[in-house]
Amino acid sequence: MDLFHFDWKTVPFRMIAFVIAFSLHEWAHAFVAWKLGDDTAKNEGRLTINPIPHIDPFGLILILFGPFGWAKPVPINPLHFRGNKRLGIVYVSAAGPLINLVLAILFCVIYILVSLFGVMDGMSDKAAFALETTLRFCIIINIGLFVFNLLPVPPLDGYKIVRFLSPRRWDGAFYNFEIYGPWLLLLLIFIPGVSSMIFGVPMGMMLNFVQQIAAGIVSVFI
Repeated sequence: MDLFHFDWKTVPFRMIAFVIAFSLHEWAHAFVAWKLGDDTAKNEGRLTINPIPHIDPFGLILILFGPFGWAKPVPINPLHFRGNKRLGIVYVSAAGPLINLVLAILFCVIYILVSLFGVMDGMSDKAAFALETTLRFCIIINIGLFVFNLLPVPPLDGYKIVRFLSPRRWDGAFYNFEIYGPWLLLLLIFIPGVSSMIFGVPMGMMLNFVQQIAAGIVSVFI
């Protein structure tokens, strides 16, 4: 399955997987912010797994051509956070990628169980293709979102984690970087071959990690 290649046959399954992945990603940001005392996302209808409030049309279209895309950023107000505001931003930022990692492991467990118990054996070819393809995309797209969002490039979650774990005296340098960060991100995405080169190795490593964790979970119960 080449996730950097457009294929009409897999579009519905790619979209299903992405909708699941980004809905829970954005919900996780909103949930952690809410638990820290900030109602901003909740008041704007973003504390939900309903994908509609989270959809960014361009980010949704982009997922057709690769294993990553994005949704609308969840609005937060760190001034409402209880305790350390900078750590609050780190917690909120980390929540999205972490839930994508959890989802990748969960869907990998489901895929292994489906294979072990021969669930697809009694299905028609179309149904078996739909199930297997959807599960594969659910694994890979969640891994893709985990890796993509942890890039230390504005406005991604990885950048916010790095910035707000860094000393305050570095804030000026980070502010200057934020001016050019989104343009750098677009270059990384759209320069031919760069996306597959940058994301290929870490995604391969994360896929192996997820498979090992999922296999370990299954072996405990079977």
